[in-house]
Amino acid sequence: MTNPVLMHVVRRETHSPRTVMTVIVLVLVAAAAAYAGTEIVLHLLGAAPLLVAPGAALAWAAEALPASEPRAAVVAGAGAVAVIGAILLWFALAPGRRPRHALNASGHAVVVDNGVIASAVAERVRRELDLPRGAVIAGIGHRSADVTVRPEPGQVIDRESVRSIAENELDGYGASPRLKVRARVQQPAEREGGS
Repeated sequence: MTNPVLMHVVRRETHSPRTVMTVIVLVLVAAAAAYAGTEIVLHLLGAAPLLVAPGAALAWAAEALPASEPRAAVVAGAGAVAVIGAILLWFALAPGRRPRHALNASGHAVVVDNGVIASAVAERVRRELDLPRGAVIAGIGHRSADVTVRPEPGQVIDRESVRSIAENELDGYGASPRLKVRARVQQPAEREGGS
């Protein structure tokens, strides 16, 4: 797919715009600005402050806060502010991915939910290996596909054949980014011991 418009549409469908986080931060900043503006206007009019006068708050932050006791409370408050800042920085810089993949099987923009891809891979592995329903579980991540096969007692299944079948199914989709397959065969003895 080389059409810039289609590429933009696919990116919008596979990445989260972080709208909720943006709205929360903007509401908090607007509330803080409205409060500060109200306190400044009240101070200029000579009225009593709602909570604290702007000059008193600045004096407390500059003089009293560094000398306040207990120091652990000041350090904990600074740590909490640093953690909140790191979280906001992570939200600003990290790409928010939705659980979807773009398929390059045709010249059209096709975006598929990871659950649909996982169901198709599980069904293909189940049919190829002649397993009963529910014997194959697949999960799709951003860059990987996990396939777990639970054979019937006495049935021998090679992990490499599971991986090969799943890779063939995924190669037919042309998922972007390409998915690395991790296959696992869970023998009946493992299931009883893990329960």
